Amino acid sequence: MENINIDNKEVSVEQIRSDWAMVLMTRGIIVKLTLSKCPFYSRLTENMLGLKFIDDETYQFSKKYLSLGSQKLIPPDIIREISRIESNARKLLSEYSFDTVWGHFVPFKAFSEWNSKNTVLRNIYMEQAMTLGNRYDEIISIIRNEYKKMAKDVWARLYPTDSAGPTPAFVENFVSNVISKIPPREEMVSSFKYDVTYFIIPLPSFIEEDLARAKKIEIQSELDQQNMELEKEVRKRISEDYISKKQQLVDKFLKSTVTCMRKYVGEICEEVLQSLSRSAYVNSLTVPSVNKIKALMRKVKVLNFYDDVEILNLLNQLETEVDKIKGEVNKDFIVSKLREIVVVSAKECAPNFNPSISVLEP
Repeated sequence: MENINIDNKEVSVEQIRSDWAMVLMTRGIIVKLTLSKCPFYSRLTENMLGLKFIDDETYQFSKKYLSLGSQKLIPPDIIREISRIESNARKLLSEYSFDTVWGHFVPFKAFSEWNSKNTVLRNIYMEQAMTLGNRYDEIISIIRNEYKKMAKDVWARLYPTDSAGPTPAFVENFVSNVISKIPPREEMVSSFKYDVTYFIIPLPSFIEEDLARAKKIEIQSELDQQNMELEKEVRKRISEDYISKKQQLVDKFLKSTVTCMRKYVGEICEEVLQSLSRSAYVNSLTVPSVNKIKALMRKVKVLNFYDDVEILNLLNQLETEVDKIKGEVNKDFIVSKLREIVVVSAKECAPNFNPSISVLEP
């Protein structure tokens, strides 16, 4: 294994890489986003569709092997709007984080911007809950009128020879059955949850330190002694498990953060290169290509928590050229820089040696 000299100490490259990853893990937090609400769907049954079976055996077969899907309990446009907000919230977190083995890792430098935008989405989501409460009677009325149409269709299947149509009692019973599945106003509103939980990545050293401190605690009673021994044993097992998996965790963390970011940069630059190759003119740098480069720059600046100076310098040079007036843009320079970025992005990022890294013990 290759070694390098740092502060007159022989340190393996693998150890430096591992220590570097441990330092990077402290430069952000794990964010867990939980959005929930009461179900706006109900299981669709054979009775709701007016389906009949030739015998009980066939009916039992259908219950065992067939699934008819679900029915909506509130208007589809409202469901779509709620789903859109939920999707935007998860997408926002994804844009400001790395998907690691522990969850979404948000670098501290990206946290403030993400948190500000997330707060806006949370307010919108909770406002949607209040709107549902305010429109509750209106929603019930809409659902009642909509399902009256379904009642007529079901009646026609159940009684195909009856040309008179469904009786008022049948329609009312059919619709009331649907309405009864809609949660009450207060329950519907209070069911909306938009929770954010934060975690620090549990480093092996934390567990080892806790275990060492636990050994120094003076036990006051036999019961305390037994509990402490059990706790020490559990902590010891957890510590041993982390230590045994340390390299695996380090590799996964670097792959899902540093390597993932470089791969993303390379793919975007490769896409722009392909776009440029389809035209021989300087002004062929299309608006979508320019937008991709600018979006790439912004994302790298926000999520570059690991000090990827090499990639950032190249992107800065690229951005400077792209920002020039159309007639002054040097396409050859852009192509050359894009190719250089693609090559660099394919390489493993090396640690940026600084005091916070070099003082780590091998």
